[in-house]
Amino acid sequence: MDNVIIGFTDRKKGEAVKDIVADNGFYNVFICTNGDEVIRAANESAGGIVICGYKVAHMLHTEIYEMLPDSFGMLVLLSRKQADLVDNEEIFSLVLPVTKVDVIKTVNMILNYVNEIHFGHSEKEGQKGFRTHEEDIIVERAKLYLMNKYKVTEEAAHRFLQKSSMNHGMKMVDTAKNILNG
Repeated sequence: MDNVIIGFTDRKKGEAVKDIVADNGFYNVFICTNGDEVIRAANESAGGIVICGYKVAHMLHTEIYEMLPDSFGMLVLLSRKQADLVDNEEIFSLVLPVTKVDVIKTVNMILNYVNEIHFGHSEKEGQKGFRTHEEDIIVERAKLYLMNKYKVTEEAAHRFLQKSSMNHGMKMVDTAKNILNG
């Protein structure tokens, strides 16, 4: 499911993020001002993404993530100083300032990944392609890993996978496997 739960102590920041995602086709958007509200909203939803700050009222993003259902991904928007404090590779982050395009691309990629893993389908389903569904999942996981570890955009992670694959004469899925196993 494509539920978007936004968690910021400052409601104005939450509204700004809501405007970005709502302007790009997301309709199930909820704004929460504390961690308990985020968790409650997630438990009442069928899956999606939580977009939040490093801390939401009295709860750190890591505490919220631990209590989320498995059908949810997390994107944390944070400052450069806070970026070094995010060490969970399952929690994705973007360092502020960030463009609207980067936010939407990252949200779409995380939702696609969550949908593939937990619901067995994706927006690519039904499209003719060169990779199997399982190979697509591996490539998406590698891109998310690169984005999270090196704080790069989805586009940069994709270019890195393409370039590395070409330089080593490998399929992109094999390069992705090497990154994930490396």
